[in-house]
Amino acid sequence: MARNTTSEISLSKRLKNLVKANQSLAHIESLNELLPQLLDLAQEVTGAEASSILLYNPTADLLEFALAKNEALGEETEQILKSNVELKMGEGLAGWVAANREPIIIKDVQRDNRFFKGADHYTGFHTRTLLCVPIVYGDELLGVIEVLNSKGRSSFDREDEEILGSFAQLAGVAIIRSRLLETQLKQQRLQIELEAASQIQAQFCPQCPDLAGDSNAWAVSLPAAFVGGDLYDLIQMADGSWLTYVADVCGKGLPAALIMVALWARIRSEAIVNRKIDVVMESVNSAMYSLLAKEGFFATIVMGRYWPTTGRMQLIRGGHLFPLWCVGRGLAELPSLRGIPLGVIPKPHYETREITLEPGQSILFITDGVTEARNGEDEFFGSHRLPKYLKAAKGPPWGSQLLEEVLAWRGDAEATDDLTILEIWREPQGP
Repeated sequence: MARNTTSEISLSKRLKNLVKANQSLAHIESLNELLPQLLDLAQEVTGAEASSILLYNPTADLLEFALAKNEALGEETEQILKSNVELKMGEGLAGWVAANREPIIIKDVQRDNRFFKGADHYTGFHTRTLLCVPIVYGDELLGVIEVLNSKGRSSFDREDEEILGSFAQLAGVAIIRSRLLETQLKQQRLQIELEAASQIQAQFCPQCPDLAGDSNAWAVSLPAAFVGGDLYDLIQMADGSWLTYVADVCGKGLPAALIMVALWARIRSEAIVNRKIDVVMESVNSAMYSLLAKEGFFATIVMGRYWPTTGRMQLIRGGHLFPLWCVGRGLAELPSLRGIPLGVIPKPHYETREITLEPGQSILFITDGVTEARNGEDEFFGSHRLPKYLKAAKGPPWGSQLLEEVLAWRGDAEATDDLTILEIWREPQGP
C-alpha cells in the first residue's frame, strides 16, 4: 500500500507540473521566450539532469539544436551544441525519433549503436540514460524533446514517457501559436512600414499650385498597393512657365516606388539647368538608362511645358499614353509625338510638338490605371469610353469627374494598377 501511495503522490505531482506547464506556455508569445521555459518544465516534470530541444528544419531536412539546459555544465552548453551539432533525419537517437515519430527510452545509451556521441564530445557531458519524444502538430513534425539522466533513478520509465509525451503535445501547440503570433507581428510591422512609405511617397506628388491668368491645375495619384510607380509633378521655371509631367514606372510596389523617387529627383535636377524639354528628357533618359537597363525596368512619361498666361504648351512623350486634349464636349487630335520609354536605349530621339489651350479647354495626362481599370466582370474601362464620357460630362475641369467615373466602373473590384490623372485647364470666357 505504501508503494502505491508513493506512486500516486508522484503521479499527482507530475500532473500538477503538467497543468503548470500548460498554464505557463499559454501565456508565452515569442519562440525565444518559449524554449527556455519549455525545457525548464521538461526537466521538472521528468526529474532530469539535462534537456534539449531540436527543431526540425524542413528546408534542410535537419534537426538543429535550438536550446539546451544542463545543470552541471551551465549556459555555454547551448552555444556549443548550436555551433557544432546538427542531425540528419535518422541520425542519432533524436534523429531516429524524428524519422519514426515514436518516443524512445534508452537505459544505457553507451550500449546503443544509434547513440550520437558528438554532443557529449563537444560539451564534456556524460549521457547515461535518455528519453526522447517527437513534437508533432497534426501531420507536421516540429522537432524533438529529449531529457537526459534521470535523477535518483536508474532510468526513465513509461510514466515519464507518457508525461513527456503529453508535454510535447502542449509544446507543439505553443510552438505553432508562437509562430502564428510572430507572423502576425511581422505583418503588423510590415503594415506600419508600408503605411509610412505611403505617407513619404505622397510627398513626391505635390499639391497643385495656383497658376497665373485663367489657368488651373488638379491632380490625383492612387497606388494599387501601399506604394506604387506612378508619378506627377509641376515644376516652376524661371520664366513663369511650368514643367509638368506624368510618369509610370513598370511594375508596382516597393521596387517601382524606389525607381519613382529616383526619377522624381532626376527630373527636378535637370529642370533647374535645362530650359528645353527635349534636353531634359534626353538627360533624364541617360541617367535612368544606367540605373534601369541592367534590371529590365523602364518608365513611360509624357511631359509638357506650359505658359499659363497664354495657354501655350510644348509636349514631349516617351512611350506613354497620349494626353487627352478636351475641347468642348469632345477630344481634339494631338500632333504626332514619337519617343520610347525612359531607360530602354542610351540615346533615343524625342519629338517636341506645341499646342495652345484656349479658354474653356483642358489637357489631361493619365496613366493606364485609368484605361485598364477592371470591373467585377474583369472588363477594362478602356480608351473607347473616354470620348463617350466627355460628351456626357460638364467641364472644364474634367479630371475629378473622370476619376469618379473610373472608380464607379471598378466598383468593389481590386485595383490592379496605379492610377494618376493630372489636368491643366483654362477657365471659359464669360458671355
